[in-house]
Amino acid sequence: MAGDPAAAVGDWLDRHAPSGPLAIACSGGSDSLALLLAASRWAGRAGRTLHVLTVDHGLRRESAGEAAFVKSRAEALGHEAHCLVWTGPKPASGLQQAARQARHHLLARACRDAGARGLLLAHTLDDQIETLAMRLAAGGGWRGAAAMRPVAPSPVWPDGRDVILCRPLLTMRRQALRDWLTGQGERWVDDPSNADTRYTRVRIRQHLAALEAAGLDIPRLAQLAGDLAALRDAELRTAARLAAQACELLPWGGMRIDPDALNAAAPVIRHAVLEAAVLAVSGRESLPGRHAIVRLSTALAAEKRATAGGVMLAPWQGRTWLVRDPGAVTGRVDRPGTGSLDTDGVWDGRFAVTGLSAGLNAGPLGRTYDGLDRRDILDAIPGFARPGLLAVREGGREEGNVVALPGSQDRRVQIEPLQAHRFCTRLLSAAPAVWFDTD
Repeated sequence: MAGDPAAAVGDWLDRHAPSGPLAIACSGGSDSLALLLAASRWAGRAGRTLHVLTVDHGLRRESAGEAAFVKSRAEALGHEAHCLVWTGPKPASGLQQAARQARHHLLARACRDAGARGLLLAHTLDDQIETLAMRLAAGGGWRGAAAMRPVAPSPVWPDGRDVILCRPLLTMRRQALRDWLTGQGERWVDDPSNADTRYTRVRIRQHLAALEAAGLDIPRLAQLAGDLAALRDAELRTAARLAAQACELLPWGGMRIDPDALNAAAPVIRHAVLEAAVLAVSGRESLPGRHAIVRLSTALAAEKRATAGGVMLAPWQGRTWLVRDPGAVTGRVDRPGTGSLDTDGVWDGRFAVTGLSAGLNAGPLGRTYDGLDRRDILDAIPGFARPGLLAVREGGREEGNVVALPGSQDRRVQIEPLQAHRFCTRLLSAAPAVWFDTD
């Protein structure tokens, strides 16, 4: 990295920062503090609002003090600062992954509260290489080796559905940032967990340092990650073109599929479309496993019914449909259903519901369609999909009168389908979700 980091970050933000207020995640460590200082200079020059977010994971006694340090430093720079606290039980294993997931949820909610579409993260070139090495060590393929993008959608759903991650430091080395901070007379937080060899990332970091000292060209590995990311983007663009021809999302949450078009495509492209389709129709946060996609792909070719990844694929009236697995929504003998509203007003990860006044409840329609007077409005919906439909009832949660379904709404309630947003964001992360707009 040549020149002034602040100037480089400013140039990057001029080109990539979304409009409106921005948020920045800052732990107080060297990377995030450098990003804060650089972004602060840019925000002052550009007249942009910057919200500083710091997360207290509650894992160390020093964490509250470190959050207070960040808050104080941000306010001294003239920015509003918020401390987000991870509460509740912590897992005995997989702690770093759980902390990462919790952190992203907290950050995404804070961004939404602040009206910020862009969230600045301080991942560096070193983080890029560590991520690549960790994924390869875990047995990942070349797609995992593509590592992080400079601009990407939030990894959490539905909290992060409108949040874009921005990484201005991905081409910069950590030591160069520390040298710059030292030259500015700045101090930063050193998290002792960054030296704890119980964590995979720390061990990988130490191995990479030894390899670099022995002559390994770390920036060249980063270039490899960039080349693979470009290849992955090309693959997804091809899948997006196929999806535009072969997939039709319906307002009630299902998807109609042209099996001939999908089956004629190369398996890797067909699987990419099915991945996006399962995410959209299921409302789940995490990607379906490879076995789920292969099972659905096999059923598609054989024109058979299959359930996997929280969805059901089945033929009906001469067409092929992908719908939410109704058993997952209404519940099974071994586990409860998922059909409930979260704190943000999103039902089952699929519909944003607003206007639920006292006496109105959102839940699954159920197998007996209780409370639905006009059953003819279900005629165009496959019978196997109907129990998992969202129904807004007046009165009791399960037996009250149905006043709204997606696509057939009561004036008191607004139901926004999120499936198109999810589908398009997965396939074209930088493009707006417009393929399936109905207006």
